[in-house]
This record gives sequence, structure tokens and C-alpha cells, in this order.
Amino acid sequence: MATKLEDALRKVTALPGVKAAFVFDQFHTIVARDVPGQYSNDILKRIASQLYQLALFSWKSRTLTQEFRVVYDKYAVYTRLFAKNFYLVVFMEKNLETADFRQPLNLAVLVLDKALRSEEVFESSRTMAKVAQLAEHSIKENHEIDESFSGQFRRLCVTFLGQTGRELVDLAIEEKFLYPPLRTEEEMRKLVTFSLDHIVHPIKHQIIKKDAEELIRKALAQYA
Repeated sequence: MATKLEDALRKVTALPGVKAAFVFDQFHTIVARDVPGQYSNDILKRIASQLYQLALFSWKSRTLTQEFRVVYDKYAVYTRLFAKNFYLVVFMEKNLETADFRQPLNLAVLVLDKALRSEEVFESSRTMAKVAQLAEHSIKENHEIDESFSGQFRRLCVTFLGQTGRELVDLAIEEKFLYPPLRTEEEMRKLVTFSLDHIVHPIKHQIIKKDAEELIRKALAQYA
């Protein structure tokens, strides 16, 4: 028997031009889906992870994005954040214009939001979110007293980029398979280069690059 959330999601996939849709939370858990059979949960979780990173790191603004659209060869993907922790992902025909889908999809999000709040998944996610916030606070405290190169470079990025700087360094460590504390120049430069490639503000880019070189010099002298 379909839940209210699944019924609400089918209202999305019933819209003209929409091929498939699913909902995931900030932990990449798939809470509802109406997609073709070839999309397994593993595939959807991989898509969710990629879309979540895109939401966090918009190439132009580097800020958390509430909604965005990505066009691929065969279709477009529209992602919309709602109820603070949940993302609606819609696969649609790529020739659809913004005016064609924004209003009906925004109305569909309202239906999804109402259905989500009436189900246990919302309460469960909210509890998990509180646990995650406590864990994040603990990690931040550890970062503040981390005197290794990665810790100092993270604080440098936070100084000029705020929370985005912290997330950027964490993403660089994950993407480059680095394991702090970093002790070799190669590892340090991988971290710095990846981070600088994602800083579009020219003055902040220049300052962080200059100060990072000084941090590398001091770290290598310490480990020599």
C-alpha cells in the first residue's frame, strides 16, 4: 500500500515532461521514489551524493543552493530543497524551460512537504539531524585546536570564506583521499591546489594562496 509521500511523489511524475523523481535527505537516504526499474537504490544514492555536493558547492556562488537544474545529454535534473533537510530530485525532458516546470513543481513540493510531515520519516530525520548537529559541533571544536597543516589551512579558509571554507577543505580531503595530519609536501599541495581551484574570488584566492605557501614552509620545517 502506497504511503502519502509516495502518492504525493506520483503527482510530480504525472507532470508533463517529468520522467522520474525521488526524495532524499541530508544523509542521502532515499525516503521515496517513483523511478524506472533500472535505478536501484545504490544508483540513486550515488546520484543523491553528487547532487548534494552540487547543492553545497555552486560553481558561481559557493553557497548552499535551494534549487538548481543540471542539463545532461538525454535529460535535465532539477533539484529542490524543502522542509530544511529533504531534496526533491526530478528527471525531466531537457528542452523544458524554467517557466514550464517551476510553478507546477513548487506546488508539488508543497504537497510533498505536507505528506512528509505526516509520516514518521520526518520525525526520524529530524532526530538524526540533531545528532548530526552535535557531532558536527564536536568536529568543529577539534578543528579549532588542530595545529597540523590541514587544521591551520582550514582555519585560513574559514577566515576568508566562512562555513564554505570549512566545507571546501573537507571536500578536498575527501576528493583527494587525504588522511590528516598531512606530513608530505605532495599531500599539502594536493589539498591547497584543489581548494584554490574552487575559490573564484580573485583577491581571496591570492591571499589564501600566499598564506598557504607560508603554512607549507613552516609545516615542512617542523617535520624535517
